[in-house]
Amino acid sequence: MPFKNPHPLYSCWKSMKSRCNNPNNPHYHNYGGRGISVCDEWISDFHQFISDMGDRPNNYTLDRKDNDGNYTPDNCRWATRSEQQLNRRMSRFVTIDGVEYRPFDLAKIAGVKTDTIIARVEKGLSYNQVISTEKFYDTTGLALGGKANGAKNKAKTHCPRGHEYSKENTYIYKGNRTCRACRRK
Repeated sequence: MPFKNPHPLYSCWKSMKSRCNNPNNPHYHNYGGRGISVCDEWISDFHQFISDMGDRPNNYTLDRKDNDGNYTPDNCRWATRSEQQLNRRMSRFVTIDGVEYRPFDLAKIAGVKTDTIIARVEKGLSYNQVISTEKFYDTTGLALGGKANGAKNKAKTHCPRGHEYSKENTYIYKGNRTCRACRRK
């Protein structure tokens, strides 16, 4: 029967090394295949890994701060699953006034959806506008104020069939202008 190390971090250490050094590991392409390696101090010395990382808190896993960096004492930490989900190559970043932010973080600050943050950044809004709880309405391209205030419909002079919206030919039904001539037909 093979020797099993009783230390709780042993399997974590072995998995880290395998992801970086074993082309047969199913995750190798995301680690060793991308050039991610384990530092010399850890590759052969499990006790040094334990000494540098310390005890793992419950429900935390090994995470690299810089997702493109190697497994080193300066680049590794214990992180929750949600923290790790935010630290992925696929994570999107937005730039506001030359500073990069994760939309997820800004959405938490603002209390709005991540998509809202991205849309606001794409419109070129300032940082304070991006994280504002105030709603912003884009009225560009809408004639006379657009549908939002009914100005476009109020500006029409004739009904869809061509009858003039005169005082005699128009009445209001459920808040909308209605053509009397069309109603009679």
